[in-house]
Amino acid sequence: MCNWSAMQSYLSRLGSAEYGAGMRAHVKRGRKPSTYRHNPSQYHRDLVKLLGEGDERGFKALKMTGGYASAVGA
Repeated sequence: MCNWSAMQSYLSRLGSAEYGAGMRAHVKRGRKPSTYRHNPSQYHRDLVKLLGEGDERGFKALKMTGGYASAVGA
């Protein structure tokens, strides 16, 4: 059985961290916040796909191999 709540919580934190980092970089360049369009990272999209497939082992493996470089960290 998958630990859905933990995986969803991680994806929520990852999405918030990526959005915040992108917004800060966008505003730092002198652009208006209203013009920012967020595109999730490939890492985030892959995790969402694995969650949708119910692949807990794949989710954990990807998180362990790529999570260190994410906006949240492992």
